[in-house]
Amino acid sequence: MKPTPASLAATQDAARVTGHEAWGIVSRLIGGMLLYGALGWLVGQWLGNPTAGLAVGAMLGMGLGIYLSVVRVNQLGTKAPALDISGSNSWSARMTRARIEREVSDGS
Repeated sequence: MKPTPASLAATQDAARVTGHEAWGIVSRLIGGMLLYGALGWLVGQWLGNPTAGLAVGAMLGMGLGIYLSVVRVNQLGTKAPALDISGSNSWSARMTRARIEREVSDGS
């Protein structure tokens, strides 16, 4: 059974969304560690032990980053099809569909 242009476009859009979400997870983890690490360091300075504050803040930031990433991945799992996530009228989705339709019509 030959895949249709719409199904190929949906697959490519899903891959694009997955790639964007992977970068989102990395940024949540690093951003959480940096933000809460800095806040922990400030609180530690105020309490007299900046090293402990930095460690606690960085661990708290990592935990919150993991939590937010898990919540986001669960939200992605409940939305279908993938085109609803990335926007079916986006420029890249239209160009992908046009390219696939040309490839399918040339290959027939």
